[in-house]
Amino acid sequence: MKKAGTDVAPKRERVPQAERRRITRGKLLDATIESLIDVGYPRTTTVEVGERAGLSRGAQLHHFPSRADLLVGAIEHLADERSKEFEAELSARLEKGDDPIDAMVDMLWATFSGPLYWAVVELMVAARTDPELLDRFETFERNLGGRIYRGFKQLTGRGDRQAKIAVEMTLYFMRGLAMERIFRENDAHYDDLIERWKKGLRTMLS
Repeated sequence: MKKAGTDVAPKRERVPQAERRRITRGKLLDATIESLIDVGYPRTTTVEVGERAGLSRGAQLHHFPSRADLLVGAIEHLADERSKEFEAELSARLEKGDDPIDAMVDMLWATFSGPLYWAVVELMVAARTDPELLDRFETFERNLGGRIYRGFKQLTGRGDRQAKIAVEMTLYFMRGLAMERIFRENDAHYDDLIERWKKGLRTMLS
């Protein structure tokens, strides 16, 4: 004989609506970045993103009514992801007491040579002829540059004009090196250039 209540299904805990919304948006944005890396901007369609995210067309449109909305969201998502990576690495380097120039250049190169930067490149090219994307992308680059400069100041204690110029030049160098890797994969060559850049920065800041 069954005991009373033994065949009652366990009560399922409801996920709050705000959390469900956050999870769904996260899936769509992650799928957008993944698509940009894998197949590039032209093939990153709303259909492609929905399939990668495993979500219905209706769910996608609820959060991002257009492709432009989705790509703008992807820029903001990228900024968040890159900032988290940078800040986590900065904290680890500060705790270890690493050389500040080595730390900054290594951290930046890890960012610019990683897969997330391919998504940045795809959006950068698309932004050239898309005013809305360009506006958001400029904000993204400006905010990221500010975070990197603040990180450099934390590492070195330098907040003068020469330090700011050094950070700007390092960012230009990293972008160029990252683009070169599209055509020529030679890690030993790039590692050598990175080490030479570190020496040049030390001279500039001495």
